[in-house]
Amino acid sequence: MRFKPFSLFLTGLLLFPILSTAQNLRTLNAYEIESSIQIDGRLDEEAWQHADTAIDFQQFTPDEGAPATQQSEVKILYGEGSVYIGAVLYDENPEDIERALARRDDYNRADWFRVSIDSYFDRQNAYAFGVSAAGTQYDAIQTGGGVRGMDTSWDAIWYSEVSITSEGWIVEMEIPYSMLRFSNAANLTWGIHFTRRIPRLGEVSEWPMVPRVERDNLIASFGELREIRNIEPRPNIQFRPYTVSRLNRQENLNTPGSVLSSTSFDAGGDLKIGLSPNVTLDATINPDFGQVEADPAELNLSAFETFFDEQRPFFVEGFNIYEFSVGRGELLYTRRIGAQNPIIGATKLSGRTDKGTSFGFLGAVTGDDFNPSNNYGVGRVSQQIGDYSSIGSILTFFDSPYSRGDGRRRSYSGGSDWDFRFLDNNYGIEGFASFTHRTLTAKENSETGFAGRLWSVKRQGQLTGFTGVDVFSDTFNPNDIGQLRANNYIVGLSRVEYQINRGQPFGLFQQAKADFFGRQGISYDKGLDLGMSLNFGSEWTLKTFQSFEIGFSFDNIFGGYDLFETRGLGPWAEPLSFGIELEYETDERRSWQLSPEIAGSFFDNGGRQYSTGMRGNVNVGSRLSFMGNVEIEWERGVVAWAANESFRRRGSDWLIGKESAPPTRLSPEDYVLFDDKGLLDSIFEQSRRVNDNTYYAPVFGARDTRSIDFTVRSTITFIQNLSLQFYGQYFMARGKYDNFQILDNRDNLSQFDPYPKRDEFSLNSFQSNTVLRWEYRPGATFFLVWSHGRFIEERINPLAPFADSPYEKQFGDQIRDVFDIIPNNTFMIKLDYTFLY
Repeated sequence: MRFKPFSLFLTGLLLFPILSTAQNLRTLNAYEIESSIQIDGRLDEEAWQHADTAIDFQQFTPDEGAPATQQSEVKILYGEGSVYIGAVLYDENPEDIERALARRDDYNRADWFRVSIDSYFDRQNAYAFGVSAAGTQYDAIQTGGGVRGMDTSWDAIWYSEVSITSEGWIVEMEIPYSMLRFSNAANLTWGIHFTRRIPRLGEVSEWPMVPRVERDNLIASFGELREIRNIEPRPNIQFRPYTVSRLNRQENLNTPGSVLSSTSFDAGGDLKIGLSPNVTLDATINPDFGQVEADPAELNLSAFETFFDEQRPFFVEGFNIYEFSVGRGELLYTRRIGAQNPIIGATKLSGRTDKGTSFGFLGAVTGDDFNPSNNYGVGRVSQQIGDYSSIGSILTFFDSPYSRGDGRRRSYSGGSDWDFRFLDNNYGIEGFASFTHRTLTAKENSETGFAGRLWSVKRQGQLTGFTGVDVFSDTFNPNDIGQLRANNYIVGLSRVEYQINRGQPFGLFQQAKADFFGRQGISYDKGLDLGMSLNFGSEWTLKTFQSFEIGFSFDNIFGGYDLFETRGLGPWAEPLSFGIELEYETDERRSWQLSPEIAGSFFDNGGRQYSTGMRGNVNVGSRLSFMGNVEIEWERGVVAWAANESFRRRGSDWLIGKESAPPTRLSPEDYVLFDDKGLLDSIFEQSRRVNDNTYYAPVFGARDTRSIDFTVRSTITFIQNLSLQFYGQYFMARGKYDNFQILDNRDNLSQFDPYPKRDEFSLNSFQSNTVLRWEYRPGATFFLVWSHGRFIEERINPLAPFADSPYEKQFGDQIRDVFDIIPNNTFMIKLDYTFLY
């Protein structure tokens, strides 16, 4: 094995110039009031006339840095229990202001105004509050720029009104202090940022405007809201009980063809107590998971588990406090909690001290019939250093009965992470050091592993990126309470992103950027070459508001091994591959958008992978929105693992296990005779031997697959707080393997046409959720939900006589099959109400 040079990546940051863009600090003084403000969208109280005004908004798009085409004025007041924001948003054509209705937190196609408040003034986290011209509210925990930096699971109780005038529109907002967290200082300064969106012009304007070359540190570039003196928030105590009634109808497995109905009633509650202005205790008993959208169906033929996003409100809200990323995994994956047994109760304690220490502690207990048997615990602490840097640590704990015997299964994981920034926040050193420890108390055996990262980062400027090293031992495994797809590697990585013309308009383009990513890895345990990957991409936005992306990838350029494809039977030499991806998006100013895409991957052993898709959305009037997505994928002749098979020699004959399983799980009666055509003696020789007459080997095949994924989402908003939402997905996939080969050593696949088993399959799924949502007062919601699901999977019995193949079934027949079966239907009524004290 020869390790390929990676020096071209390690020199990445040496080529980065210091390109910091200084900007004048924007400041705004809050104005203190003694009387309350009536929230009516009019700004007619005298106090508004005395407040400082934020003006001179600048465009972020389409013409970065240019004055906003429509003027905006924003003022801030504060009183005994709340902060008030008033915005006058002028428009030369008020009749064109877009007022599409939407459900709460749906940042839809409408005119919007949003304020982000960094009340901790830690330059890393903020609370975002938005109001559309139709009066729809939006709130989120903000940790960065763009949609990905917004956690909309957080729902505060606050008040807003809008009004349309002959000069534009007005927003008036009241945000109680109990919805924010801040220090106990007598004189406070908060970070502040205003955003206005005008979709018909494709314009987003800001105060202060943060250029693209500094967007990675958006919150650090907020303006300052000053002169907030001697505020004393009311205690934030919220109690949210809920009730759920369900009717389930599904096929009776004891009497196929008949329907079995059952009903259930559930109740629980969430409690939130503000122990101080910046410390909150959350607790839940029998937590409310009653409105969880179904996980999308997919075809997963990889060696790794599929991880889905968390959707349960208790765990989603404020999760950023507990995040601890380890490569492409996390030390905490909350979907593990309650995956096997119902959750009995859970608590969270989170907050931040005046000295910049953020902390979060989470505990949960699960078990059947309210019998606590599984315990989960997480503690996370992070210390801010200066204005931008931080260092933190985490510890997780899991304890449960051992599923395959007596005793308990226990695991711990933990570590420290750091983000040190310097040279005016332009450069940084970031990384982590982590460990996992798993033990079985009955057998007194354990396994300990570690992982680490060290990256040097260029954070701001026309040229940004990082270069560094990740190390994961072969025994690092956080998957009892976390998530990780792969370990056992040492990899060097480098990424460079270049904002063409510093992200500003040029020629035909509003803005454009290009990026490069490269990696080279070796295995941690034996130093095997894991291959080199190079990726090139670019994004271009035209002045006509259309955009397109182009990407190229090269994998295993000089060869490389996959450690996991054989599912535990050693490495496999992967083929060289080349990929290309193209995507286009129509004019974002229109009431409809389409985004077609096409991609392909080509392997030097003849395999091919293709995909194409179309995403689209349209607004019909001011009440109906529709989004659809169709993706088609197919493979042809892709060499991939099919099964691990046990072979047994009996004299001159060969036998194969009836099921694909290791020899330790098979008895002599579990083998069947077949004609190997005299090939196995030469294929095995001395490799893959388990004992004198038994062998265990991976079987590969040329894989052909086809899949279609069609997903739609639609929302009808009747009035501001009453909406009907529909989600539906039809998924169809089929596949087969042929041209079988046996991996006799890591570098060689030997042809094995006599393989007696067939591996052909199809699956069909249709699932939908229909939700009527009525927020009849702030913090109180009524839900009426219908969940519908159908699923069919067909596989050929590997050793049965050859019969009709599910792979050859006609597309129309597959659709009819899934709609001919008895579906699972769940009807649910849910009511929750928030009491404030």
